[in-house]
Amino acid sequence: MTERLDLADPYLARFEAEVVAVRSHRERPAVVLSRTAFYPEGGGQPADRGTIAGIEVLDVQEAEGEVLHVLAGPPPGGRVACAVDWARRFDHMQQHHGQHLLSAAFEKVRGARTLSFHLGDETCTIDLDCPAGRLDAAALRAAEAACNEAVWKDLPVVARDFAPEEIARLPLRKEPMKGSRIVLVVESRAEGQPDEAAPERASGGPGGLLPPGMIVLDASPCGGTHPRRTGEVGAVAVLRAQKWGEGSRVEFVCGARVVRALGLAWERLGAASQSLRCAPPELPEAAARLAEESLARKKEVDRLVLALAEAAADRLAGGAAGPVASRLDPPLAAPAGLRAVAQALAARGRVALLAGVDEGRASLCFARPRGPGRHLGDLVREAAALLGGKGGGAPDLAQGGGPGSERIGEALDLALGKLARPEDGP
Repeated sequence: MTERLDLADPYLARFEAEVVAVRSHRERPAVVLSRTAFYPEGGGQPADRGTIAGIEVLDVQEAEGEVLHVLAGPPPGGRVACAVDWARRFDHMQQHHGQHLLSAAFEKVRGARTLSFHLGDETCTIDLDCPAGRLDAAALRAAEAACNEAVWKDLPVVARDFAPEEIARLPLRKEPMKGSRIVLVVESRAEGQPDEAAPERASGGPGGLLPPGMIVLDASPCGGTHPRRTGEVGAVAVLRAQKWGEGSRVEFVCGARVVRALGLAWERLGAASQSLRCAPPELPEAAARLAEESLARKKEVDRLVLALAEAAADRLAGGAAGPVASRLDPPLAAPAGLRAVAQALAARGRVALLAGVDEGRASLCFARPRGPGRHLGDLVREAAALLGGKGGGAPDLAQGGGPGSERIGEALDLALGKLARPEDGP
């Protein structure tokens, strides 16, 4: 079995080991080492990267009791020098331990338990058993503040295997699923504070579980890499919360990612405020004003389109009897304009077969008075197929379209021909 150096010392980035086996993982070569400081993917934490004998390590996976180091080139043999990508490792340590502190904070603030954790390339997420409606801005900021308080206290972190009787004495946030490794955040008991002042915490005291005078602030089973002190997390920023199933998903960043996220946010604020010609603090008010003006313009455009549609329907309805088949020009060529004209013609007792091209895409809209008659949803589906697209709808109103604008004439002819024949005809 490979000796796991990463669990004993997560700060170890360079080491030597023997190649004890060569394997294959997803059609790529992989080696098993006598010992490794590479963390294999698991528990929501991605695998480490780095090099073995100068060959890039693409992935690290644990399979059937072996740690497989997936390589970008031919596997080496014998004793090899190994290097873990320290920047990636430390980032993952910051994110993972920040997650522990944040999960503990949400339990404290809202009694919300963490169900799962994902460490992404840009941001991280935890899924909570708490409805999103209970995670308003005040709750998110309260959890964030409690989390950062633990970070800035620079508290000791203990990560090791515990005996069953020791685990039984710990205030675990969740039960161990695999192994006996527990990550603790501990703090010195305030002078004169008795153990019973914090009954949910395990103290040092008899049995030597922790050094005398220490209490446990958080305890969670975990096989990931963690820093020696909470201060190395740097900072934790909660970005947002959203509904996720019956619970909620919280997105956050820690450490150096907080700095990057802040810089990116200010870049975006600067670009937006420049476009709206306002200072960044005035951006919310300017955006609200722009949205209000845009809504007013849309309502006016809709009113004008409706008026144009009525005029177009009057003109088209005055022609020959029978179905009205026509290609409309902008601004009535868009789907909304076609629909308005088609409905206006149906209200005048006519069957409408309309087409138009808007921004290079062909659109169809067929309508007829309600009552017995051919199912226009089926008809528009057949016509849209000639345009290389799809369509459908109700018996008396249907729309579709496709990229083949050059075949609009064929599509209208097809629809006219179908209408001219009985429904059970060929």
